[in-house]
Amino acid sequence: MTRTSRRRPLEPDELDRYAHLPRGLLERVRLIRVPFLPPAVDGMTLGRVVLLRGDRIDARASTLIAHELVHVRQFAELGPVRFLGRYLSEYLRNLLRFRSHRRAYAAISLEIEARSEAAEWADEHL
Repeated sequence: MTRTSRRRPLEPDELDRYAHLPRGLLERVRLIRVPFLPPAVDGMTLGRVVLLRGDRIDARASTLIAHELVHVRQFAELGPVRFLGRYLSEYLRNLLRFRSHRRAYAAISLEIEARSEAAEWADEHL
């Protein structure tokens, strides 16, 4: 499958590049290019499916993929009910606390972990 495919597994070079996750989990990931996501969202993870806006693969997209792959791992570790429950409950608590979508989203512990691990990955690979 080529990089321009709308839906694809990670390619062999990507399996090696994104070694911050267990290979067995990476082999089950599917990337899907979508024409749109909610405003200001470039990627979204649903289980082992990673939705990415647009068709580009560049340094920014590579870091985005690294970030979304952390969510794949979190989802696998916590299971769908615990992952979604934790994600949504933290978002709602943060929204009440900060009265700002952007700040509420940024303060979700799962997002903080994904940003941190993706930044560490980027420091090593870009």
